[in-house]
Amino acid sequence: MSMRSFRTAAFFLASAAGFAACGYGASATTGTSAGGAATGSGAKLTVESSKYGKILALSSGETLYMFTADSPTASKCSASCTGIWPPVGANHVVAGAGVQSNLIGSISRGSGTQLTYDGHPLYTYAGDTSAGAVAGEGINSYGGLWYVLAAGGTPVKPSSSSGSSSGSSYGGY
Repeated sequence: MSMRSFRTAAFFLASAAGFAACGYGASATTGTSAGGAATGSGAKLTVESSKYGKILALSSGETLYMFTADSPTASKCSASCTGIWPPVGANHVVAGAGVQSNLIGSISRGSGTQLTYDGHPLYTYAGDTSAGAVAGEGINSYGGLWYVLAAGGTPVKPSSSSGSSSGSSYGGY
């Protein structure tokens, strides 16, 4: 097993343990959650530059994704899906520069709420190992496709020449 594979496996084991102990995803009032979705009290949505243009992110640098299987009122990502795609909690989130505050919303999720943008429930991706990473773009897993969002709320779909993965590096769940 290569060192990178070992670190990835260790990361996912730690993520699973964190989810069992703390619940799902990020919440703007609970600090860092498992899976890398770090937000703090008063978390800010921002617009960041990426190889896909200007995209939506958290002020701490995590890229935000939408899932094509979701609806504007319900997330279809549950159980093992949330270990790879942590839902972003909606507590005390504010709009930063370039973010349209009228597009920020939330949906009910279990005993909490999940942040939405232009009707898309939002997630981070456990495979994004650094601020500004977009490794989840275009992945087909858990019954749908995952895309980053442009500042206007539309999914950014990779062109065939972008080199983005069309399958999941986690087995295409």
